[in-house]
Formats: sequence, structure tokens, C-alpha cells
Amino acid sequence: MNSVRNLISGLAIIILLVSLTGCSSLTVKYDYDQDAHWAKYRTYGWMEKTQQNTDPTSPVADTGLFQQRVQASVNLVMADRRITTSADPDLLVIYHLGSAEKIQVTDWGYRYSDYYWGYGGRQIDVYQFTEGTLVIDLVDAETQQLVWRGTGTKVIDQTQDSPEVMQDRLNKIVNKIMESFPPK
Repeated sequence: MNSVRNLISGLAIIILLVSLTGCSSLTVKYDYDQDAHWAKYRTYGWMEKTQQNTDPTSPVADTGLFQQRVQASVNLVMADRRITTSADPDLLVIYHLGSAEKIQVTDWGYRYSDYYWGYGGRQIDVYQFTEGTLVIDLVDAETQQLVWRGTGTKVIDQTQDSPEVMQDRLNKIVNKIMESFPPK
């Protein structure tokens, strides 16, 4: 009987860990103008942001340092695709940042208590987290029309890492978001 309870407890812990790991993974979506002529886009420049989330207590504060990191990450991806910066660009790049407070509730139902005590009661796990979203837009410089958008959503890691670790993490996120650019 104890081995069955231990097995059930072990499975519950594994399921919980998998569900929490699933929350922390990056979800990427993209959309693009199917009529755009992708071969003509050989240069890019950065659009000036008109709004910024500058609240320093926000988990996704859009500070000057964050802007530098995003631009460095996108610049690496663009260089990889042989698209260069220019004062007279074909594409304009701008990013947007947002966050939302989320709660995940898992109701495991009733569980049995040890030995002869009967039911142990209902087990409910509550996981509160902040979900951040980074949107990267590419705009045709001539027509001023959006031609490609990539979105990445992920649970925000609240730990304070070194600037190098934060840049590395952001590089991986931007690489994943821009994986489908340019469309094939």
C-alpha cells in the first residue's frame, strides 16, 4: 500500500515539475505579409520608439539598457541573414514589450493520508508568475506597412543575473522569435 502511495506521490511531483517547466518555455508566434517581396529587403534601420515602459519596478522595464540589448540581439540575427544597417533602409525595426500577472491553479483532487487517518483532504497547488512578451516588428520603409511580426511569450525569470547572462538569454529569445524570418 505504501509503495502505491509513493508511486502516486512521485507521479504527482513529476507532473507538477513538467507543468511548471512548460510555463517557463518560450512560446513563439509569427505573421507576415504574403505578398511582400522578401528579396528586396537587404538593409534595415531602427524606428524610434514613441512609448516606453520606464517603470523601474516593472519586471519588464524598457530601460535604455534593455533597448541596447534588444538592438544588439536583433543586429546579430540580421547580420546572420546578411541584412545590413543603412541610413536609407529597406526595412525598419521596432520592438514592443509587455507583461501580465498570471496565476495557474492545479487541483489534484482528494488524496489519501498516511496509515489509518483516512482522507488527507484536497490538494490544490497555486503558481503565481509574471509572463513577459517581446514583439519584434519589421516595417517596409517605403510603404510604412508592417511586413513581418514575431512574438515571444515567456515566464519572466526574476533573478538578477550579470549583464552578460541577460544578453545571452535575450540573444536566445530573439533568435527563436526571428527563426522564421525571412519567410521561405
